[in-house]
Amino acid sequence: MTLINRRDGILTFGAFAVGACASPTVPLNPDISPISFEAGRIPIGVGLIRLNIRPRIPSAGAVPIDADFVVTIEDIAKLWPNQRLQAVGGSGEANWIIEDASAISRQTPQGEAVFGTMQVRLVILDGQGGAEKASAGARVESELRISGSPNIITRQELLHSMIIQMAAELDKQMNSSIARTLPNYIGRVSR
Repeated sequence: MTLINRRDGILTFGAFAVGACASPTVPLNPDISPISFEAGRIPIGVGLIRLNIRPRIPSAGAVPIDADFVVTIEDIAKLWPNQRLQAVGGSGEANWIIEDASAISRQTPQGEAVFGTMQVRLVILDGQGGAEKASAGARVESELRISGSPNIITRQELLHSMIIQMAAELDKQMNSSIARTLPNYIGRVSR
């Protein structure tokens, strides 16, 4: 027979109590497929591409809802350079700066309004002092109106469709911006 002393009993009870009070996790919809950018890599003439995420402060009166997404806006902003950019060598480096990647929600008389924002920049720096030589960027905004009170699965599907549209717009804007502002750094080694 195993004896449980008072301390072990209190610790065990405390662990169960904390577990019972934990917020339930939202089940992920298994029908939602991962998002990927399949257009191929853009060769950038730098030796290294760094990720830089700026801290963000939610606006007053709005509720951040990033956790409600299966794939968040920040996930998309991080995924794009990993799947679409390739450092092909050079003395310089590039910074992928995520200035904003957030979603907020506001209740309306008809239901809920979800606002998504993604603002990113690709900055080419010289190899000596890290001075900015050139940059490209994109700002994607999306708004989703959800009427009534849909169940969790339907809400996730609506939010995911918003993410898919934002990912496609990010890809379109960045392709255009890079072609327009960084032609000297595409496909060649910068010195």
